[in-house]
Amino acid sequence: KLHMKYILLFPLLFMAFSCHKGTKIKNYNISTKVDKQLAGEILLSKDDHCYFYDLKITDNFYLFLDQKSDTILRVYKQDNLFTLHNSSCRSSGKDKLWKPLFTKEIQTNSNDKDITFLVDENQYYKDITLNNQNSDIKINTSKLLNLRNVSGRDFNITTKEVYAIPVNRDSKSPFFFFNPDSGFYWVDPSPSVEKVMPKDVLSYINTICLNESQNAVVSACRFTNFVSFYELNGTLKTTVKFGNTPIVPVISPNQIGIDIRNTTKCFTYICGTPQYVYCLYDGSSDFTTPSKIVVFQWNGKHIATWQTDRILQTIAVDKEDKFVLAIASNDNGQDIIKYDLK
Repeated sequence: KLHMKYILLFPLLFMAFSCHKGTKIKNYNISTKVDKQLAGEILLSKDDHCYFYDLKITDNFYLFLDQKSDTILRVYKQDNLFTLHNSSCRSSGKDKLWKPLFTKEIQTNSNDKDITFLVDENQYYKDITLNNQNSDIKINTSKLLNLRNVSGRDFNITTKEVYAIPVNRDSKSPFFFFNPDSGFYWVDPSPSVEKVMPKDVLSYINTICLNESQNAVVSACRFTNFVSFYELNGTLKTTVKFGNTPIVPVISPNQIGIDIRNTTKCFTYICGTPQYVYCLYDGSSDFTTPSKIVVFQWNGKHIATWQTDRILQTIAVDKEDKFVLAIASNDNGQDIIKYDLK
């Protein structure tokens, strides 16, 4: 009866229903119509001597990870991007940085406003503490993840488990979570996604973000236009289709696997704040279309779709949802762009 009342109250929002592990999952479509146009301001430009592949926002700083340079980490004060506040050179070692990735879970319990977290070399969980009064930087290794030779990306660390997407895919699982005591749990893909996908497991490439306080993991697909919302235990809650028609990967001419080059790229990146999750959407096969940002609440409710003025590679949003920071390519390197959301 409760479910029938819910349907009557929200007939337009939830359009389809499926059953997964005994739980009613409310699936729906959203239009690709844009609610707002975003115009960005270029804050910083870099030439091709460096290549930023990841970024993070703290209360007072912007942090960037550089793939091309020996300077792996660059830190700027938000109110001064003309001067590099601090940096760290690439170096192997317990409290150094070698091949880091910022973690993507929502941090809500830190008393230090300028601390951020990353996973280095697929195994070391580290924190970076910055000082707004001086240029001190402290890198600390808090624990060894011990992922048993499983390589991951999009790391999300909770109080109990490590969540990530697999780098080398041999199954359809959108992500796994790992506990040293109980081992790995590989999460099932949404039946809505599985229904339209070819057999090639590469078609299930995705990106994830986690909010432990909301009991939510969000998975956005790269090669199809679906976003799925899970509980932390892997139970599927809701799957949302962005548009009326499913986007399906192109099969390569030799019929072996998907043709990645000619397949439409859908959701290419995801990030979150305590309130919302932000999904970066491309919509072209060759990254020639200015990006959209599709915004949801953590329970799966669609909030807005924004059109940006550039092709964006990576985004971050401040914890109060006031602005988006983005990395975009230019003719000579990269631009760092700010989009005000006021």
